[in-house]
Amino acid sequence: MAQRSSVGLRAGARSVVFAAVLVAWGCGHTEPFTPPPYGTDAPFDLTPPQRLTYNEAADRAPSWLPDGSGLLYSSQQTTRLDDDLCAALLPPTGGTQRDLWCDVPGGAAQTDAIEFPAVGADGQLAFVEATGPFGGLSPVQQGIALAATLDPASAQMVRPFPYTPAGSTAQFTAEGVRWLDATHLVYIGQQFSSQANCLTCPVDTLRTGQAVTVLDLSAPGAVPVAIPGTATATGVAVESGGGALLYTLAGDSRVYRYLLGSGSAEIAYDFGAAGVVRDVQVAGNRMAAVVGGRVAVGAHPVLGSVQYDSGGVVHVVDLSSGDDVTLDFTGRLYRRPALSPLGDRLAAEGYPLIIIQITPGIADTTVSKSGDIYLFGAP
Repeated sequence: MAQRSSVGLRAGARSVVFAAVLVAWGCGHTEPFTPPPYGTDAPFDLTPPQRLTYNEAADRAPSWLPDGSGLLYSSQQTTRLDDDLCAALLPPTGGTQRDLWCDVPGGAAQTDAIEFPAVGADGQLAFVEATGPFGGLSPVQQGIALAATLDPASAQMVRPFPYTPAGSTAQFTAEGVRWLDATHLVYIGQQFSSQANCLTCPVDTLRTGQAVTVLDLSAPGAVPVAIPGTATATGVAVESGGGALLYTLAGDSRVYRYLLGSGSAEIAYDFGAAGVVRDVQVAGNRMAAVVGGRVAVGAHPVLGSVQYDSGGVVHVVDLSSGDDVTLDFTGRLYRRPALSPLGDRLAAEGYPLIIIQITPGIADTTVSKSGDIYLFGAP
C-alpha cells in the first residue's frame, strides 16, 4: 500500500525534483502572501482554526517541542535558487518564525531537504535528511540524521538509506519520526515511486509504507527492526510511558496498539463507518488522527495496491472514555495532526478545497497540493 504525497510544482519551478523526499513541492495558493507583523507571537488570522503559515509552496509535518514552547515543521522555500526544504520554528501560538534552517545537509550548492523533524526530551533533534544536485530526480544521499541541539546544521547521519530490516522489505525513505525513548527512534520505513502524467506535468511521488520501524541509536551501524504485522503502515505514535506503540494500516478504520514488552497487538480504537484512519498521534490520554475524506485504494503500475490520500477530517479521541470529537471545518482537508505535549492544542497540515465551476449548476472539487499549518484548540 502507499500514501500519495501532497505534492506538486509551483509555477516556474524546475520540472525535475527530488521525487522521493522533496514531497512538499507545491502549487501556489490563490491567496496572496500576507505575513503577520514582524516579531509577533500571534497568528495573522485569529479565526479558528488559526492559519499559522502563508507559504506559496508547502509547509508540513508539524511537531511540538517537548515543553510546548515552539512548533517545528518543514517549509519549502520558493525564493531560493536551490529549492531547499528547510526546518522552521514558530512560537506555540503562531506569528513570526523564530528560526529557519536551510542548506542541510549539502550546503548552498546542493538541493537539500529536512523532513519530519522531532525533538526528544533531552533536546536532541532527529529528522529525515536528503541532498543532491540541482534539478536531480532523486537525492544522492538520504537517511535518518541526529543533532545534539535544535540546530540541524550540527547533525550527523545515523542511518543511511536504503537498508532491509530483518523480516521486512527494503526501505528507501521514512516519515513520521518519533522518539520512543532517549536512545530509540520509531518511524514508518517506506519505498517510493515517482512519475509524471505527461511530458510537461510535475513529478508526483507515492510513498509506500513498508513497516513501523525501530532504530537503536545506542548501537552505531545497527540494522533497524521492523514491527511484525505493520507492512502497510500509514501512521505511528508512542503512547505515554513508551510501553506501547499505536499504528494504522492502509484501508483500515482501526488503530492498533503494539505492546513492546510482549510483542502482541490489539485493537485500540475503531472509527468504523467514519472511514479509513491514518496519521495517528498521541499525547497523554488523547489520540488524534485523520479519518475519512479523500482516501482510496487503487492499482499502481510499480507499487501494486496503493492508498491515495489527499487528506481527511481530524478526530480527537479520549483513550480513557472512548469519546470521539470531530474537528470538522469545511473548506479544507487535513493531514499529519500533532497534539501539543499537554494535549490542549493541535497543529495540522491544511489543504484547501478548490471548487471549479464547469457549467452552470455543475462544479468540480479538487484539493490543493500545497498546504499550510493550522492551529486548533483541542476539545
